[in-house]
Amino acid sequence: MLENILTWSCIYSYTLASILLLSGFIFNKDKLLKLAGYFVIPAFAAHTVIFVMRWAATGYFPANSEFENAITGGWFAIGFTVYLFIRNRALTGVALFTVPASLLFLGYGVMKAPDPLPLAASLKSSWLVIHVLFAQLAFGAYAIASGMGLLYLLKDRKMIGERMSSFYKKIPRLEVIEENMFRFVVYGFIADAIMIVAGAIWAKDLWGNYWGWDPVEVWSLISWLLYGLSIHLKVTLGWKGRRLAWLMIFLLITVIITYWGIDIVVENTRHIFGVTSLPDLMQ
Repeated sequence: MLENILTWSCIYSYTLASILLLSGFIFNKDKLLKLAGYFVIPAFAAHTVIFVMRWAATGYFPANSEFENAITGGWFAIGFTVYLFIRNRALTGVALFTVPASLLFLGYGVMKAPDPLPLAASLKSSWLVIHVLFAQLAFGAYAIASGMGLLYLLKDRKMIGERMSSFYKKIPRLEVIEENMFRFVVYGFIADAIMIVAGAIWAKDLWGNYWGWDPVEVWSLISWLLYGLSIHLKVTLGWKGRRLAWLMIFLLITVIITYWGIDIVVENTRHIFGVTSLPDLMQ
């Protein structure tokens, strides 16, 4: 009951914060952005309690259902957002991307399968924590990079063809936004690499091979390679500005497909939720 109350409190708080953030950017109202922060920070505290409660109740790192995936992924995305709130109020705009995204994932998880699901005994390993922890760190960092990309495009648009309002003058310079965007991409890329390697080591112990060309494995590799390509384009070929910002926004789609999309459209994957035994997992 408490988890249910806290979950819907988070959903409503993220909903109100999303409305305030959207209205703030559309009508150039800095006060609305500040007000959104008063909803996001308490909601993140409740989100943290949900995360800890689910872990304590099930005995494993929350990653065994769409709901738990949303809890964990959203927690890291909002956690990075709150960090930016505290570090630099001028970067509040990234929440315009991360808060609605976390809201949608959490809402989808609640509608899909909110109840705790049994975990196969074979999966109860410390590697689960390591593998999923770095996966969600990567997702959180990539989500922030996408938020930075959106913030970049919004400010860049106001600098072209019209006088910039005082609202957008408070947002950091485009160079600062781009630098932070790139840093989070590199952070996510490294965390993503550790996630893939940790998963391969765990798979060797669990299934007898390091790589099985499972759909989730393939998509995670594709996503990682594309983010690596974005780093190459930035460092080697000098990509910057709007095309780099757009790239960061669209690349997050590959991560969403990996974490949520595969389990919707593919049945023959080892990365499925709520299994109770290894034979079930191998089907």
